[in-house]
Amino acid sequence: MLRPNRPMSGLEKFGLDTVSPSTINEWISYRPRFVLRKIYGYKDLPTSCAMERGNQSEYAVKLILQDNVDTEEAIEMALKNFDTACTPNMKDYEYERLCIPSIVMGAVKEINWNFGEVVSFQEEIKGKLSEYNYRGFTDFVLKDKQGKRCIVDLKTAKRKPSKLSSSHARQISLYSHALDCEAQLLYIVPHKQTDRKTKQVSIKSTEAIWWDITKEDKKKYLDECEEVLRVMDMVLYNCNDKKEVAELCYPNIDDFYWDSPQILKIRKEIWNV
Repeated sequence: MLRPNRPMSGLEKFGLDTVSPSTINEWISYRPRFVLRKIYGYKDLPTSCAMERGNQSEYAVKLILQDNVDTEEAIEMALKNFDTACTPNMKDYEYERLCIPSIVMGAVKEINWNFGEVVSFQEEIKGKLSEYNYRGFTDFVLKDKQGKRCIVDLKTAKRKPSKLSSSHARQISLYSHALDCEAQLLYIVPHKQTDRKTKQVSIKSTEAIWWDITKEDKKKYLDECEEVLRVMDMVLYNCNDKKEVAELCYPNIDDFYWDSPQILKIRKEIWNV
């Protein structure tokens, strides 16, 4: 396999002048999706209730902390957006929708308790890792009571994380590197309860888990990102067209990702399976 004549030349060959953390994570964890989004350029792919639970919870927290919107109004707006993106026949619709108010209130409480000011939300950042360009959008950039900036990436999860997620750590390490500030992950985990008689499910509480990204963590995951970018660059440099890239990233047709009719149609167009 030929080495690129310069860093980024393989990526640029397929229009990837800058690479996002999500692109790096997709290359590592699910290359067929990378092919769909970044090589063939498909956008507005079907969402899921779990994804929208996270998106709309973050949105409501931003409305409350940065825009000073009333809590009830912010939650109402988030639920409305959730209902626009999702339908009741989608997997876990009722439960994911139920989680949003508790997650929002739990996150607002934690951020208010630990930080003094929201500097920005969904701020576009651009960075350079060795010779590779990347860009993305942060969650919250906050200031503590001493005026020190910190990126806080809000994550919603069904279960308490037992270890640091590599994909989350890669993402926030890149953001922290670009902005030259500290970084923390905030997980808000809802705990449900079921009424024995009615079987009705409700959220009884939320648990907050803060995860500091240490200097050692940051170096480890930045080194990992750089190696992934080097490999991506070399693979794409050696492909003549997008069909060759797709052939190297053959899909697992049994994966639940292909359950959506729209995604299945695209898979058949690209891989003919």
